Amino acid sequence: MHKEVAKLREQMHVLARLKTKGFLNEAKYIEQTMELTAKVNKLQAELKKLTRSDDEDETINQIEMLIDFFEKQSKPITEFDESAFESIVEKNVVVNQHELEFHLIGELKLRENIE
Repeated sequence: MHKEVAKLREQMHVLARLKTKGFLNEAKYIEQTMELTAKVNKLQAELKKLTRSDDEDETINQIEMLIDFFEKQSKPITEFDESAFESIVEKNVVVNQHELEFHLIGELKLRENIE
């Protein structure tokens, strides 16, 4: 699709050059430019939708990984496991002096009070 967008934009440049040189009248230039712009916008919307879909798939995969991790635990976690922590937690954010926020894979956020 990126190639199609590039091709349409090149066609728009050709139209502009033809108009500048006097080979294409204003009305025809506007008509064809609007048509090409509509096609470009449609392709870009489709690309955005595909990208969003890929991101959603990745989020679902990450949440499934979290579920699998916790389902495989035979007993409650009572000690810090550095490797598990590093694979699950993307970052920690200090919200204020009494609160931390953990950003987990799968776009999950957990707040924890510290007092």
